[in-house]
Amino acid sequence: MRSTPIPPPAPSGPRGVTPGPDYRLAPGDLLDVQIAGRLEVIRQQAVVDLEGAINVPPLGAIPVAGLTLLEAHRKVAARARDVFRFADATLTVVAPRTFEVTVSGEVDRPGTVQTAATRRVYDVILEAGGITPRGSMRNITLARRSGERQVDLLAFQLRGDLAQNPFVEEGLRIHVPPRSGSVTLAGAVRRPGQYEIGSTPSLRELLDMVGGLSDAAALGDARLTRVGSGDRKEAVALDLRSALTPPADVILRPGDAIYVPAISSLQDLVEVRGAFNGTAESTKTTVAGKSTILQRFELAQGERVRDVLDRAGGAASYADLRLALVDRTGATGPKQRIPIDLYRMLVEKDDAPNIVLQNGDVFMLPVVEDRIFILGEVKTPGAHDFRPDLTPREYVALAGGPTNRARLVHTLVTFRNGRTYAMADAPPLEPGAVVTVPEVAVKWWQDYVTILTAVASLVTAYTGLYFIFNGRAPGN
Repeated sequence: MRSTPIPPPAPSGPRGVTPGPDYRLAPGDLLDVQIAGRLEVIRQQAVVDLEGAINVPPLGAIPVAGLTLLEAHRKVAARARDVFRFADATLTVVAPRTFEVTVSGEVDRPGTVQTAATRRVYDVILEAGGITPRGSMRNITLARRSGERQVDLLAFQLRGDLAQNPFVEEGLRIHVPPRSGSVTLAGAVRRPGQYEIGSTPSLRELLDMVGGLSDAAALGDARLTRVGSGDRKEAVALDLRSALTPPADVILRPGDAIYVPAISSLQDLVEVRGAFNGTAESTKTTVAGKSTILQRFELAQGERVRDVLDRAGGAASYADLRLALVDRTGATGPKQRIPIDLYRMLVEKDDAPNIVLQNGDVFMLPVVEDRIFILGEVKTPGAHDFRPDLTPREYVALAGGPTNRARLVHTLVTFRNGRTYAMADAPPLEPGAVVTVPEVAVKWWQDYVTILTAVASLVTAYTGLYFIFNGRAPGN
């Protein structure tokens, strides 16, 4: 059954932005509904109306406003199974709703911006011309119907913290205030420079946001220069080993300058990075939403991988044991990257990977890949975050749904251990699984016409050649 024509939606921001399963539907969203039965596929588009429902013949009106895309997908699929015994439904967002957002304060072009529900605060500020040199990046106010909050766009830029760059919503007002006081970080810092003080004037939080100190930082010899009484600058010694150990901290003031000198070389040290449990002295960061550590240990003569692993608190539950490695600086030879199979060492009790460590080695343990990969004939193939509640068909919907050339019933699911299943027979998905939607061999009557045309061209060519060469005069 064909749906009635729908007027084209308003521009919805950058192309390629596909709403995720947590996207909440509201009036104005344009949806693509596909109902797959045993013999045919019904595909139509529907707009969420002012009452928050979509009208999908022959399913009727289905209220979806306020539901996430995943919840709405399941609701429509349940209605389809009530109407058609052997049917399933796929729901995707073709064009998200648009509305106006107000941007004020220290931006180049304050006023209202027409935007889509898939855009984030930083995108809208850039569309308003960006923040002026006088504007703050760390104390931006968002006024919503539910109340006000502040966001720190510098934390989003440096750490990718999406909580500090939320999606926009209807009626949102964004205000960029003037820039507050700043401090200077210099020396053995991963990102030296001048930084605005945020809502929490903490040196530990600022260093964590800019990536921390470099490997060669002399923690005990730092200096803090501060503007004192009478606008006189005073420099004091600062031992960061104790000053930054929780709960201790350094409370920053406008005009502060912190200088961290570098040590000339590492002596009898080994560094660990990644998915270790860590100790009370570990510097902790976050990778792919998982806690990781960065820490250096004094290396005793003859210590091995297992010794340092124990000192670092052991491997975390989300560590990829098979992909650990040791980076060796190569003071007496070329630089080396030595694979260390911790699964073989810890689980299979094979001590071959338990090599002797050397001064300056860096022992790295990555976080396990927590993604599902959707490949083949889908609109937006690629990796998506693993969700234990999603089925392979729902991951296909998350990737924009199947293309016109997709052979959805022949979709395959391949797990990390190499086992492959048909989509209908696949066990629950695990991180690292690959869902592949194949292409049909021949597509509808257009492809048959193309094939027949090519065959007819070949017949004509060979007929012409026959008459040319068989029609020659004798003796030629």
